[in-house]
Order: sequence, then C-alpha cells, then structure tokens
Amino acid sequence: MSRRSWGRIARLAALVGSALGMGIAQADTALGMGIAQADTVVHVQPGATGPAVNRAVTAGYNFGNWMAVAEWKDELAKVPAGALRFPGGNIGDEQDMDAPSLDTFRALLTLVRGQPELMVQTRVFRGRPDRPAANTPEDAALAVRMARERGLSVQVWEIGNEPDLFSVTRGDASWTPQRYCEVFRAQAAAIRREDPTALVAGPAVSGALPGAAKFLEEFVEGCGDVVDVLTWHIYPTEGDGTEEWALSTVAQVDQDIARYRAIWSDPRRNPRGHTRPVRLGVTEFGLSWKTDRPRFLADQTAALWAAEAALRMARQGVSLAHYFAYQGTGFHGLLDVGGVPRPTYYGFGLLSTLQGHFVPATSGSPAVWAHAARAGERTRVVLINTATTAQPVRLDAPGWRATGARGFDAATVEAEAALLELPVRDGSVVLPARGRALVTLEMAR
Repeated sequence: MSRRSWGRIARLAALVGSALGMGIAQADTALGMGIAQADTVVHVQPGATGPAVNRAVTAGYNFGNWMAVAEWKDELAKVPAGALRFPGGNIGDEQDMDAPSLDTFRALLTLVRGQPELMVQTRVFRGRPDRPAANTPEDAALAVRMARERGLSVQVWEIGNEPDLFSVTRGDASWTPQRYCEVFRAQAAAIRREDPTALVAGPAVSGALPGAAKFLEEFVEGCGDVVDVLTWHIYPTEGDGTEEWALSTVAQVDQDIARYRAIWSDPRRNPRGHTRPVRLGVTEFGLSWKTDRPRFLADQTAALWAAEAALRMARQGVSLAHYFAYQGTGFHGLLDVGGVPRPTYYGFGLLSTLQGHFVPATSGSPAVWAHAARAGERTRVVLINTATTAQPVRLDAPGWRATGARGFDAATVEAEAALLELPVRDGSVVLPARGRALVTLEMAR
C-alpha cells in the first residue's frame, strides 16, 4: 500500500474520531461559528520590539533513536530543528544512557539539518527490581563524559521524566517529591563535577494527570537551590471532547507559566532558591497524550493548537520547549512512520521561517489568533483561524504593506500539496476555515 494510502487511512480515522466525539447538537453549534462576514482587523506594531524569536521553543522537538531520520531526511530538513530532547518521553527511564545509545544518537544527528541545542535525559526510575539500571549519580556523570567524548554538545541535562507518575502508572508509592529531590540533588552534583557549565533541568512533571503542579511545587521547595531549568509537560486532552473545547485549552500554556513563575518567586514555597534566576522549559507538549489515538494528534486541530502553544511560550520567555515528537511515534510526530506529512508538519514548517523579534499583533476576533515577528524591513504575521468558516482579515500596520501570504488547511494536508498561495488585496486576506496563514509585510516606500 502506498504511503499516501496509509496517510489517508490515518487521517480518515482522525476524522471519524472527531465525528464520534461530537454530538449532533454540538456539531450544529460548531458549524454555526464564525459566520460574520465583516473583516477581522489585526493591528500590528512592527516598531515595538519584543522578545527575540527563540528557535529552541518554536522549533524544539523530542527525538529518539527509533525515528526514521535516514529514510525521511529530506522531508525533515524542510522543518529544521532548533532544539532536540533525547531520548524523548519515558524511554529515558526504561533504557540506560549507555554508549550504544549515544553512538546511535550521534549518527542520527549528522542527518538532522542545522545544529540544534541538545537536552539529554538521565535515568532515574529503575524499572524491574530484578534487573540492574544505570540510574546512579555515577551513571549520570558517566553519561556526561561519554557525550563529551563523542563530540556531543549537550547544553542541558534533565533528571528523569515525569517522576510524578512513578507512584501512579509504575506502581511505586515510594516516589514522593522529596525522594525525587534527593535523587535530583545527587545527580545534579555529579553532572556539574563533570561539566561545570552544564544546566540541570527538572522535574519534567506530566501534563496529563492531576497532581503534577503539586509535585512540582514540593520539588521547588526542596530543590530550588540546585535546579537551573524548571520543566513540565502540557497535554490537556485525551483526544476527546469537541474541537472548540480542545482549542480553548491552549489557555493552559499561559496558566502554567504564570503559576510556576509565582511558585518560584515565593519565599514561602521556594525558601532555598527564590532569589536565584531560573529558566523555564516545557519538555513535552501536545494537544493529547494518547499516543495510539489520532484525534487531536494527527489532525488539523492539533496543528493549530501546537503552533499557538509554541508561539505563546516563545513570547512569554520560556527558554526551551519540545513538541512531542519530531517523527513517527504512534500518532505523535510531524511525519508518520511512512513519511506522510501531518498537519503539524505544515504548521511547524511555517513557524520555522520566523526570525528577528516578536512585535505586538492583536486580533479583533477571538476566532483569529495573531502573532508577528520582525526581521529588518520585513515582518511576518502568523494568523490562525479557529472558526469553521473562512475568515476575512485586514492587517492594520501603518507604514507597511502586505506583499504575500501562504497557508494551509486540512484539504492541503490531505492532498499532500504545496502551501496555498493566498491572494492579498489592499492589506486583506481570507483565511481558510480552520486554517493557518503566514503574511509577509514590507516597509512601504
């Protein structure tokens, strides 16, 4: 069967799942959204410089040795990585960070376009008690040495993965925030002895189950003096609910950033480290964590949500973020195992063109999300249409003129077609239903 046929089967499954997850009344309501014909005005201020576009956030991915990078090297090169987290997911707590693993990682990196910033996970959870595991401080130090010997420039070491789930999904109730903090402190010290410049990250709490925020808070209370990058994951759905509700969960990005910054700066909750600077990192994110379910992972809704999440994190100063995943991990991944592009492939491809600094971009409609970045005499505006009908948008940027627009919708992805060339007339463009566009503005002369 051809790769396109496999891709169509996966996307059909996503569409069927979407239909099953929405009742008739809800579907009627959704189809009635966004019917107003008046232009949505997006105000852009290219002269008001904001934070730099951080490709470690807008182009960061989880990466593993199971990914078919050699087979789809050319396709992945069109969505270059700015940052990679290895080995991605819970593999780091199931397999040792040994020489064969790092050798394979190094070999695969030669096929990845650019020089992405690297994060590597150390092992924390032992797994089966009858089997040894390389999860001691000495093992963490050895991993640093082996990485250095192989010429791997690892900027950040993350201690384990989702320790808040050790007592839940792995059945070991002894894993409290306090125990994890002890392990973190010991491994961090060992890593710093090997590489004093290394940044140490954690606790990488899950984004799928209740209790993650509490675990992170208790970790900060005990280890606020030794963590350099405070990390967590964002997975707001299980691939269920309506598309409208799923898209609205992007607000969790803002809520988590505000919550964890508040915890860090609170002397009561962070008595050891509230005066220290800390970086923030979201080392896994996606609209759904259900790897075996295509809905909200391999569909257009997932792509719109993921792009908006990455842009919000970048604009709010998150230091690094890794979408799950770069390639072929169940229904996660920009390309499936057969190399078929998913909507997220198109979405992150558009984000990869952003350069320079973010500038203010405000939309007059809650159905249209807008972001903009300026590099020299060119400003690019990202427009995301969450409505189920096409939306006319007029760009208001005095002294600038819109010279072109490209975008995609679900039909573009289904056809594995090139990006749509969207007509721009007098500063206005029509966004496809549930579509994305990148509009280029140039200084008027």
